[in-house]
Amino acid sequence: MRAGVLHEKIGLLLGFVPLIVYGLLAGKTVQSVIFALGAATAVTLIAGYSDLRKGMILTWATFVLFGGGFVAVAIVGVTEIIPWMGVVVYAVLAAVTFGSMAVGLPFTLQYARAMVDRSLWEKPGFIRVNQIMTGVWGAAFAINLLLSYFVLTVPGFPGGMATLLTYGVLAAGIVFTLWYPGHVRRRYSSREGQETP
Repeated sequence: MRAGVLHEKIGLLLGFVPLIVYGLLAGKTVQSVIFALGAATAVTLIAGYSDLRKGMILTWATFVLFGGGFVAVAIVGVTEIIPWMGVVVYAVLAAVTFGSMAVGLPFTLQYARAMVDRSLWEKPGFIRVNQIMTGVWGAAFAINLLLSYFVLTVPGFPGGMATLLTYGVLAAGIVFTLWYPGHVRRRYSSREGQETP
């Protein structure tokens, strides 16, 4: 079970690698953005192949996002969207994240179900933990959406600082994702221990 838990946690975190790859590779030229979109699409396909086969919401959203961006810019030639790619990326991820919550299937639930016994899947506490985790990611994407938007629309807004902040927000989301489930389990185990005579 431990190996399965580790695999699913890694699977969830691998979902953010294409985003980081795109951010690191996309420069100011059309060619660098095309390369970054292609690389992010390829990384999603390679690292997320198993998750794509399982129908994982975040992985599919990332694949469609970067693959669609690549087609739009490299093949159709819609280069006007290039300055807005950061806004588009975070808007889509925020919409998918909050949308998954709205339809009752927070995207982290798909990963979490692979880590726990089936008897816990419908427990209110289990679902609540995943709503919180997915909500944290939705907030992270929304913050990065605003930062990306401000860089484009607010004169003098420090782009370099905004980029560092977006990575900081993603890092905070990753740390929270690794920490929070264990914290909830420890708290639950402690409460059970106190109730045992």
